[in-house]
This record gives sequence, C-alpha cells and structure tokens, in this order.
Amino acid sequence: MTDSRKSRRAFIRQLAGSVCAAGGAAFLPQLGMLGTALAQAPRGTVPGYRALVCLYLAGGNDSWNMVVPRDQARFDVYAAARGGVYNATSNPAGLALDLGQVLPITDAGSSLPYGLHPAMTGLKPLFDQGRLAILSNIGTLRRPITKAEYTANSALRPPQLYSHNDQENQWQYGRAGTSALGWGGQVADRVRGQNIYQPLSPCISIAGSNRFQVGQQTIPYQMGTGGVANLSGVCNPGASCSGFNSQRTAAMELLLAQTYDNAFQAEYAATLGRARELQDAVKTALDGPNGSLTTTFPGNNNLADQLRMVARMIKISRESDLGIQHRRQVFYVRMGGFDLHDNLMNANFAGNHANLLGRVSAAMAAFWAAMGELGAQDEVTLFTMSEFARTLNSNGNGSDHAWGGVQFVLGGQVNGGRLYGPWPDQTLNGPISLSRGQTIPALSVEQMGATLARWMGVTAGSDLNTIFPNLPNFASSDLGFMT
Repeated sequence: MTDSRKSRRAFIRQLAGSVCAAGGAAFLPQLGMLGTALAQAPRGTVPGYRALVCLYLAGGNDSWNMVVPRDQARFDVYAAARGGVYNATSNPAGLALDLGQVLPITDAGSSLPYGLHPAMTGLKPLFDQGRLAILSNIGTLRRPITKAEYTANSALRPPQLYSHNDQENQWQYGRAGTSALGWGGQVADRVRGQNIYQPLSPCISIAGSNRFQVGQQTIPYQMGTGGVANLSGVCNPGASCSGFNSQRTAAMELLLAQTYDNAFQAEYAATLGRARELQDAVKTALDGPNGSLTTTFPGNNNLADQLRMVARMIKISRESDLGIQHRRQVFYVRMGGFDLHDNLMNANFAGNHANLLGRVSAAMAAFWAAMGELGAQDEVTLFTMSEFARTLNSNGNGSDHAWGGVQFVLGGQVNGGRLYGPWPDQTLNGPISLSRGQTIPALSVEQMGATLARWMGVTAGSDLNTIFPNLPNFASSDLGFMT
C-alpha cells in the first residue's frame, strides 16, 4: 500500500472517530438544511403546536410519599403501613411523612384532602390552579387483575415485575410485554407529517438514548443540556476556522460530494452529510437571538438544565418565521437516584428522597414559567414515568421495589386539581396489596399513554390499539385528564 493511500485511510478513520466522539448517533435520521431563514426574527408561532415532555424518574420513585391522604383515617393506615412517622432519633426506620408538614391540597373531583411532599412547594400552586393532575395507583398491567388472580396465575402479571430494566422498558413500550418500539416514537410516526422541517426528528432527547422515542420511521435526535455537540477536528457552525481544521473540512466536503458505488460507503457519506447539515441548522437557531429565554431556572439541577433546553427547542421549533416549524414534538428528559434502598429519609444524605423531589418540583415549576414566557402553556404537556413505586413497609433504612404508584401530568390543557383513579387501600397485605405493600395498580400505562396520544392527534382506534395492544382489555382508553 502506498503512503498516500495509507494517509487517506488514516484521514477517513480520524474523521469517522470525530463524528462518533461528537455524538454522531444523534444525527442519524436527519436530512436537508435550513439556510439563512434561521437568522430571521420571529413574528408569530406555528398554529396548532403541541408537544409532550416525558420526565422519567429512574430507579423507582417512592411515589407514595409524593402524595399522601390527609384525612385522619386514611393517613393512619398509610402511616402504619410505612412503619410510623420518620424521626431520626425515635423512629429512624419509619417512612411516613409528618401529617402536619405535608402541603395541603384537595381533590376537586371527590373533595377529599391530600398532601404533597413538603419539598414540592413549586407544584402545590399548579395543582391548586388546576394545571397539575395526579394519576393514582398506575402501573404496568396486561389487564385488570385481582389479588386472587395475581396469586393463582403468574401469566397474568407483567413479565419481570420487579426488575428495573424490564419495567422501565414496559413503561416506555407502552405495554406489559416486549417490543422493539416505544409509544412516544409510535405517536410521532403518526403525527410527524404535520411538521415542516422533516429532517429534524419530532422526537428529541436531552437524556441520551431511550426506547420511548423509537418508532417505525422515527429515531430520536439526541442533544445535551448545552445544545448541539460540535464535531472535533473540523469547522463547526459559528466558530472561526483556520489551519488544519479548515483543510480537513474542505477535504471532508470533497469526500461527501463524491458518488459511491458501494452501498455502505454511500450511506456513510449521506449520514455524515445529513448530520452536518442538521448540526448547522439547529446550532444556528439556538445560538441566535431566538434561542434564548429570560426565565430563571434553578442552578445545580441537571433536570432543570434539561428542561431549559427543551424550552429553548420548543421556542425555535414553533416560531413561524423560522425554518423548523414543527407542529408536533415529543421530548425526553431523565433524572436518576430514586432507587433508595438506603437513606430514603436521612436528611444528612444529599441524595435523599426529599432532596430529589425538591429538585423535580423546582425544575417543573421553572419549565412551567418558561412555557408562560413563550405563550405555550396550553400547547405543552409534561408527564412523569417511573418503573414502579416502592414498598410501603420499610427495609430498615429505605424501601424496595414494588408496583403501582403515582404519576403527575402538567399542562394548560390538563384537567388538573384532581386525582384520577381510586386511592388504594394501603393496608399491608390488604385487598389490593401484597405483604410488603406492593400495590396492585388500578390504572394502566396503556390508558395513560392513549389519553396523551389522543391529545397529540392520534384518535383512530386502530392506531391506538396498535401502539397500546393491551388497551382493549381495559374499560376506558381515555382517563379524562386532558381537555
């Protein structure tokens, strides 16, 4: 092999490495270019815009402390199941919250009193204003199941019920079972035709790869909290370029312009070309005057950083005088740390449950304010998911993997200020709970997903049943929490 051929191959290997190091997988499904339209000042917004924002709480959120009953009779059952009210000195194994410290709310549907975790001060006013809904006792289900059926027939249970990975996948598939596709991606498949700039995926992740956003035609576009990643060793949008970087960029463009007979080479060149074009489009928009916000997000809060980037992407995506002009988008953000087998209530542990929920609350409240800044509160719905709730009883220092739990839905078109689904009897080993307080869900992931999918415009029964194959097993495919 000649030295020139060796040099050319070395250059191509280095170029490919640069793409991979820059997160090139984020760019795989993209095509085309925006050009100079991104530099124009916005004068309006895309009509009919709607976006879903999935906030995944990884590790299994102990959501039975996120919302608690506040009437004395039900609170006493809750407190007994949780081993009594936590006190670092007198009852360090207890997991119940102090009734006098929870944030009081009232379910507008039943007039029953409840309490939010005292760390969630940012969400109480949103519930009181009717913008936050609570889904009570929701989880993965093949169909409604009784405790007797659970005991008698394991085939009726969701597969691998207490496994983190399996249950996370099932929440993201939108079914109790296996799939190659996520329900967010399948919703996007059906509504993405309304978007002007098809090269930008309707599914955008600020938290890396995930199954939730993978559809038949849709692959999520991945970003970081700082925006679009630059490629290393070549010229990038908005940056000065000279020397060897400039020479490599010119050489790369020559390679991309060639016609390749080999299918692998042709697809590689096309993928890299699309990645470069999309990088230029999105980065230019975010770095321009239309990509900034005035809303203050809390510091030292990665979830807030992720939601701020979501808000910025919503801003540039729905501006009618910019080139993106998406009408439907699905976003994914993620926060970990909820697998609290230890130090759940320990105030001296930085990752305790109260601190986690405080960060969630502050980030969600800031995101809501940012949607107000954009005039998009009626156009965006944020919802939480987590693989399961936790055991009601204590393991001595925390809680363990369980089943049904509580999720939140926030948005301007949410019928909020209400709890959806019956509040469970929290008696240990009671009518709907197992020995450690693993609660059998009353609502399914499919029902929640179908309600949100319908709001996004997926209304055909055949489409809903394809995305959520267990949906016909339930009495209702619409839980009513969206207007």
